Amino acid sequence: MKLDILKTNGKKAGTKIEAQDSVFAVTPNEHVVYLSVKAELAALRAGTHKTKTRAEVSGGGKKPYKQKGRGGARAGSTRSPIWVGGGHAFALEPRDYSIKLPRKVRQLARRSVLSDKINQNAIIVLDELKVGAPKTKEFLSLLGNLGLTGKKLLILTSYFNEDLYLAGRNIKNIAIIEASSASAYDLIDNEVILTDVASIEILNNMLSN
Repeated sequence: MKLDILKTNGKKAGTKIEAQDSVFAVTPNEHVVYLSVKAELAALRAGTHKTKTRAEVSGGGKKPYKQKGRGGARAGSTRSPIWVGGGHAFALEPRDYSIKLPRKVRQLARRSVLSDKINQNAIIVLDELKVGAPKTKEFLSLLGNLGLTGKKLLILTSYFNEDLYLAGRNIKNIAIIEASSASAYDLIDNEVILTDVASIEILNNMLSN
């Protein structure tokens, strides 16, 4: 399929970009997208939770009182979980929450999201993504020309554009990511994807195999 290319002033450039059907025109697989997003969110969990077992808390080296004669329950250590200051029973341990998915599953998830965005007319391609200066005013002017003011946007770039990043970082609901590193969650968590010709070529090459 061919996608229209716009200029930064919002007008059509008069040319089109070839978007491969194997990337932008597949039947979306919702379950694969679910698995991919689930794996990506799980990988964000720190997993650093930790509580001490009775072997790790201080104290408890001596039997607190004699076994018999005082009318209370027997006890051998003050580190018991039933004592104040004792260790935890079934203590939390650090763990890795990440889920590994096959490469083909991750690729299919991204193709599914991109194809769904195309069906919703939610992908806008510019001839070049740039701002005149690294200023928020310049970025807002670009969004205004394209009629995207106030929308939740994912901006895909072909390389790290520092001026673009600095201009857009203070605007709410704007994410600027290199196309080569965009995940299924990045691609789905927005209203509109704004990209350039070079980024479409990157997606064509990266996801067609």
